[in-house]
Amino acid sequence: MPVLQTLLKEQHITPPSSFVNPPLTPPPTDKKVFTQVPRVLAFFRERKAGRSVERDPWMVFQLAVGEYDELERRLEQEESLWGFVKDKIRYDYFARSNRLVVRMPTGRHEILIAGVEDSLWSQLKVIRNGSNKAALFAQKLLLARSTIFYFPVDDVPSTADSKHEPDATFLYADAKYPGVIIEVSYSQKRKDLSRLAEEYLSDSNASVRAVIGLDTEYGGKGSRKAALLVWRTRVFHTDDGDELRVVQEIADKVFRDDQGNPTDHQGLRLQLSDFACEKLTEDVVGSGDREIFVSAQQLCQYLTSAENWIRRRGTLAEESIPPGVKKRKRSRTPPEEMASDDEAKYVEQEQKVAKCMSDDDLEQTSMSSTPPE
Repeated sequence: MPVLQTLLKEQHITPPSSFVNPPLTPPPTDKKVFTQVPRVLAFFRERKAGRSVERDPWMVFQLAVGEYDELERRLEQEESLWGFVKDKIRYDYFARSNRLVVRMPTGRHEILIAGVEDSLWSQLKVIRNGSNKAALFAQKLLLARSTIFYFPVDDVPSTADSKHEPDATFLYADAKYPGVIIEVSYSQKRKDLSRLAEEYLSDSNASVRAVIGLDTEYGGKGSRKAALLVWRTRVFHTDDGDELRVVQEIADKVFRDDQGNPTDHQGLRLQLSDFACEKLTEDVVGSGDREIFVSAQQLCQYLTSAENWIRRRGTLAEESIPPGVKKRKRSRTPPEEMASDDEAKYVEQEQKVAKCMSDDDLEQTSMSSTPPE
C-alpha cells in the first residue's frame, strides 16, 4: 500500500477523491461582483428613454467598495448614455459611505430655489454697482446654480473624491469652492442634509462658509410648516490642540407655520464676506461688511407661490391653435427609431441582470442558512 494511503488510513482521514458530492464552495475568483451597477444603469436608461415612472426626488443606491469606479467605467464605454447622464442627471457620490444619490427635483423645489436665488442676487447686484472694495468683490461673484464640485476625502482608503451638485451655489471667480450653498430639503433628503453640510464645510477646509437648508416638509404630512437651517465651521481650542468643527448655527427655525403663514423669525441673514473663503474676503471685512438677507415673509411667499402653481397648473391659461390649423411635427428618422429600440433593449438587459443578481443573492443566503443534514 502506498505510504500516503497508509498514513491516511492510520489517522482515519478520508482522502478528497472519495467525496462523491463535495461541499458547495464558490470557485475562487479575483473579479468583484457589483450588484448595484446594473440597477443604476437600468435607471439611467429609463430616464434617457423617457420611461421613468414616478420616483422619489432623492434616490439612494448603496454601492460596494470600488463600485462607483466600475459605474463610471461602464458609463464611459457608452458615449450616448454617458453624455445624457452628464447633461441631464444630477447625482451625488458620498465617498465615505459609498452612497450614490440621484437628485430629481420637483417643480415646487425649483421655483422655491429660483426665488431665493433671485432675492440674494438682486442685493448683490446693487452692491456691485459701487466703486468701493465691497463693490469690486461683488463684481467677481458668480451664480453657479447646480455646478458640480468635487471634495477630497482624506480619512478613507478610497481614492475617489466625493461629488456633489448642490441646489444653488454662489461662487467667487478666484475661489475653488462656493462660499454659500443652498439645499432644499424634504422627507427623503432630511436625514442626509447634515451629512451634506459636513462634507461641504469640512472637506473644503472651511472654504465653504455657509450651508443653508430649507426644509419644506418640516411639519410632516398635512402640515405646511417649513424651517430654515444654517451650518458653519468653528475652531475649538482643546487640550489636544485646535479643532475645526461643523456647527449648526440655526437649527429648525420655522419660517412658515402649519397653516402656511409666515412666522416672526428674522429669516436668512448672510454677510457679503460669506460668499468666498476667508483669505479672499479680508478687504471686504476691513472696509465694512454688508448684510444680505431674505426675510421669513419672502421665504414663505416663494414657497407658497411654488405650491400654488403646482396645484393650479392643470387649469392655468395656455394658447390654443385656431380652427383649421394643423401642427406639423418633425418626422422621426431611422437612426432615431433605432436608438429608441436600442434603449429599450438595454433597459431590458440591465433589468434582467439586476434580477439575476438579486435571485443569486437570495439563493446564496438560503444555502448558507440551511443546516446540513
